[in-house]
Amino acid sequence: MNQLAELFDEDKFKNVLFDMVEEYKSNHKNLEVTVLKQPYKLEGEHITFLLNGEIQEDIFNKNRPEVLNTLRRKLNNYNIKIDAEIQENAVPEGKKLYTSSDKLNYLLEKHGALRELQKKFGLETDF
Repeated sequence: MNQLAELFDEDKFKNVLFDMVEEYKSNHKNLEVTVLKQPYKLEGEHITFLLNGEIQEDIFNKNRPEVLNTLRRKLNNYNIKIDAEIQENAVPEGKKLYTSSDKLNYLLEKHGALRELQKKFGLETDF
C-alpha cells in the first residue's frame, strides 16, 4: 500500500507550522508554542527542530506524535519525519556565565551596540 507523499516546499511548511502555533496559542499551550517557534532545518521530508535545551526537548518528545500527525495530514505527506537537536550554546567552552555581570560582559563583547544602549539608559546589572 502506497502512502500519500505530496511534495511540499518551505513556504507551505511555514504556513502549516504557523497554523499549528496559532492553534496551540488558542489552547494556551505556551510551552509547545515556544518549541514550534524554534529554528528548524528542512531537508526534503525530514524536519529537525533546533532546540535550546533538555526542557524543550522533553516538551518536543511529549508532543512529537501529535505534531508529526498534524504535519503529515496537513501537508498530505506521510513520509515526513521530525527530530529535535539541542544546539550548543554560543558560550565558549569552559566559560560559564553565572552572574548578571558575567552575562552582561559576554553580551557586550558579542554585540558592541549594547554598550551604547547601556550608556544611553544608564543600565546596571547590580541592584
